[in-house]
Amino acid sequence: MKKPIAMHPDAAFPDEKRRPAESEIPGVLGRAFAPLNPLLAGLRAAHPDVVPEWQFSPRSGWHQIYSRKARRIFYLVPRRGGFVLNLLLGAKAIAALQAGPQAKAFASRLRAAKRYPEGTAFAFDAATLDAPLAGAMVEAKLAS
Repeated sequence: MKKPIAMHPDAAFPDEKRRPAESEIPGVLGRAFAPLNPLLAGLRAAHPDVVPEWQFSPRSGWHQIYSRKARRIFYLVPRRGGFVLNLLLGAKAIAALQAGPQAKAFASRLRAAKRYPEGTAFAFDAATLDAPLAGAMVEAKLAS
């Protein structure tokens, strides 16, 4: 018999029946929103065609998928007092980052990243977010 999927204990929006509003994110994230906000605001300003969509997962509750048309750019999983930002980069994006101004910071992230057939996975949370690097990674993904 399969075990039921357990929801993360810090899921910010665990109620499947109540889709959160965008305006609720800063309150739930608390201090963790301050380093994330410039990244999201910069993305909205530079790429208005990249839009967030709320989706529900039995493991993480409500989370946002930022997409351009049908292409997923990154996932933002709000947590009480924090967040997780996940993105998957392909070979072209990785090559661009290795040759760019964030190459040194990217190199250590790349060594620790998980590799999958679809690409290389990177994750940031409130404690590890390097906003300039994360922004460069998002830009590289959008350009590739």
